[in-house]
Amino acid sequence: MFFFRFSAALKKILIPAAALVLAVHPAAQVPGTFVEAEPLFEEPAKISENTVPLLLKGIWSNKNRYVVFDTGYLSAPDSSVPQIVLKVFYGLYDDRAQESSEYTQSHERDVNDVTPQAKAQENSVTYHPLTQQLFPREYGLDVINENGNIYSAGTASSGAWDLEIKYEGYGDKYHVPVCVIGDNIYLDFVIKTYSPEDESNPVLGFWQDAGSASGILISPPVLKKELVSYFVTENAVYHIRYWRTDMEYEPSVLAVFSDGNETYSVPKHLLSGGKVYTCVNGRGTKIRNIEKSQDFPFEYTLNSVKITRESDDGGEESFTTSTLCAFGKPYLTRTDGTMTLEQILEKDASRPPLPRKPLFPPHGILDFDWSIIEDPPSDWNRRMQDLGK
Repeated sequence: MFFFRFSAALKKILIPAAALVLAVHPAAQVPGTFVEAEPLFEEPAKISENTVPLLLKGIWSNKNRYVVFDTGYLSAPDSSVPQIVLKVFYGLYDDRAQESSEYTQSHERDVNDVTPQAKAQENSVTYHPLTQQLFPREYGLDVINENGNIYSAGTASSGAWDLEIKYEGYGDKYHVPVCVIGDNIYLDFVIKTYSPEDESNPVLGFWQDAGSASGILISPPVLKKELVSYFVTENAVYHIRYWRTDMEYEPSVLAVFSDGNETYSVPKHLLSGGKVYTCVNGRGTKIRNIEKSQDFPFEYTLNSVKITRESDDGGEESFTTSTLCAFGKPYLTRTDGTMTLEQILEKDASRPPLPRKPLFPPHGILDFDWSIIEDPPSDWNRRMQDLGK
């Protein structure tokens, strides 16, 4: 079980041994084989919460929306309605499309042709931890297991959650896995659940696909039908495809694949967003048609986890590894916190309109081809739209 130990000097979160970073030893009988590891959390459902995790709190932004994770304006401390503001009309108008009804009562919402509804969407969310949230040691929020090992962020804070969202007007609940590294939120990421005994290279190990949603939206997102996990060794990166299945989830069943004289084992089933995925059909355990590369196929960002433990001489020794790997560009970036949402929207509304694109090319000479009028081609509509580009 997870519990807090408070200290005047330092607040530390206690977790079971091997619950955060997992050391998995090669099986002696088969070179290169990795055996089953313990789950990241013993009972994730019992530590899920409706209040916003500390690392997610704040105002996040990308080119088309603001997303606010906070419960400060709600009277119920155990509820969370993320606020989403859409930047429409080239960023010239901000539509408060999703927010708590309590917030709407205290902050009048503009209603016009763009936002015809007086009431915004009110979607609630539950946060299911996928990894522990970690902060640098100077924050005083270390994570410590029963063996006394201390876990903290080596550099930037990091953590991952499955956002279980109940959309207003929909009966089902939808899942949006998110990963936070520093001041960025990523939607496409993998979690290391198997790790070799040698942690000198933080990329080595089995990286499980956490699933990917199309976005943090005001309507149900589109989810990936297939997952791709990665098994990374010193010499190669193996791409393992998982697809959705109606099989019963069996976390202890392993599947195997070979490369030359080396044989490796990985989980046959993955559980993501309440759905079961498999990498082998039926009762089989052999993975076929493994794709192989020298590196991850996408630009990636690793988190940094610092593990500190007592050394043999009574002092401390530490090493750094990684448990999260995010692909591509961030989906959202945290604002600097110097402005409230109201101040940000007021600033956006005061900006002068952007200049319109000129009707004709700006080179000053109108080169018009009369043949387009006299003998229009069959696809004249497309051609006319291309004029001036």
